[in-house]
Amino acid sequence: MREDLNRLLETYRAEGAVGASLAFARGDGEVVAVTAGVSDKQLNLPVTPDQLFKIGSCTKTFVAAALMKLAEDGKVDLGAPISAWFPDLPRSGEVSVRQLINHRGGLPEFEYDIPMDPSRTWTPAQLVELAFNVGGQTAPGGPAVYNNTGYVLAGMLIEAASGLSLGAYLREKVLGPLGLEDTWSPATESFPSGRIVRGYYHRPKPVTGASATLADGGEMWRMDGVLPYSDDLQDSSDSFPFSGAYGCGDMVSTPSDMVVFMRGLFDGSLLPAPLFREMSENRAEVSFPGTRMRETGAGLFQSSYADRPFFGHQGSIPGYVAVMQHEPRSGLTVAMACNAGSGNRLSFYASSMHTVFDQAIRIILRG
Repeated sequence: MREDLNRLLETYRAEGAVGASLAFARGDGEVVAVTAGVSDKQLNLPVTPDQLFKIGSCTKTFVAAALMKLAEDGKVDLGAPISAWFPDLPRSGEVSVRQLINHRGGLPEFEYDIPMDPSRTWTPAQLVELAFNVGGQTAPGGPAVYNNTGYVLAGMLIEAASGLSLGAYLREKVLGPLGLEDTWSPATESFPSGRIVRGYYHRPKPVTGASATLADGGEMWRMDGVLPYSDDLQDSSDSFPFSGAYGCGDMVSTPSDMVVFMRGLFDGSLLPAPLFREMSENRAEVSFPGTRMRETGAGLFQSSYADRPFFGHQGSIPGYVAVMQHEPRSGLTVAMACNAGSGNRLSFYASSMHTVFDQAIRIILRG
């Protein structure tokens, strides 16, 4: 099995990937890690299992779990309106704490409008202000619409209720209890930056007259002034400050740690069953072009991989793509991260990893 996985990742590397790191476990068995490619193109350094990747929106599952720990300790009521925490926020009396993390809060979005300014340090409040300046708010409780602003507010709520930084609370209530020693929240805590792999970005020039929608190849992020259009991969490691992602996407981790985290969620090690059901059940259908996500819970999506229903999250941030998934039926938990990505969903670097992930699952399951 390991030879087949090695071969799969090496083939992916030959097709154009830079580096890849994969980890999996069956049930409570050993976590197996496999890597390929390079962590730094200039220095030609190989990827190793202990190297860190930016995991983008996979951060959301960690933050949702942290919010559940607050509920477990009686410090927050998931059904209560957020007005107790954010009295000046428009319609805060209508948005519940739960809706901050289930993409049904009707909150405006900022991701497609935030400037990629490497020198800027954002506060969470500034991210929320940006969202209300550029996005439209809708009635809470409607269709699920992917939303980063809710997770910024969830992070702010966690800090206010706990008296700790988001990173410190995550470490105390989530990372520490599961023994995760290779996961950090760089927006709010120091971390070993020398262990992060370099990230590379594909920014092809848009086709003249083409639609600007994401599904048709429109750009997800505002990269003007940071990276030019080019068919070549460009180093984007420092193009986006961690503070610009905060509770919706700032974390760094290894696939091995991501596997242990997901397994801890599903085996009951982290949360009591009623709170885990808050994350995994009462799902709403979603339609996010270019993704595998089919239904959303609160911090967990039901997605389709290898023609099977998995639960977890995927993430991307300039130069990095990550995914972590668990299948209850087989007990398989698997995570993968790559250090090349694109804001153009038609690019090989934006979507190809998920096809490799399909193949890896099939190899593991036939094991």
